[in-house]
Amino acid sequence: MSDIGWLFVYGLLSSYCLAGCLSEHFAIMPGWRYVGAGEFHEVHVAQGNGLGFVYVIPKIALTVFIGALFFIAPSTIPRELLWVSAGLLAVSWVSSFVLQFPIQTRIRDHKTTALIERLYRTDWIRVAAMAGHNGVVWFVIHRALAQ
Repeated sequence: MSDIGWLFVYGLLSSYCLAGCLSEHFAIMPGWRYVGAGEFHEVHVAQGNGLGFVYVIPKIALTVFIGALFFIAPSTIPRELLWVSAGLLAVSWVSSFVLQFPIQTRIRDHKTTALIERLYRTDWIRVAAMAGHNGVVWFVIHRALAQ
């Protein structure tokens, strides 16, 4: 693959994953406040399955892609910025596994407004990490294309 091809895939996957993260945070989670407790479990499962396909699987692909870049990236991608990019993505994953998934499991079993508010507040860590990651990626792309 050409240098431009690597950069294109890196930027596209990163931006797509940021869009998925922002959609979940700003469009899906706030709506949970208005779903009745009786139907919440089914709504949460359906939305979770949908998010798995449109956000989680691409985010896994992005993670694998960044891992591959450490071995086969063109010299135009600075290794130190690749580490920053990977680190911010890792923060996003850790936040998901340590904070968001346990809260979502509790919400799925017993929906409360307090749990939804807690999930929304703690989700800012993941959102900020993904936004930072995307910013680093586009800085890398800009720097590589300027050379």
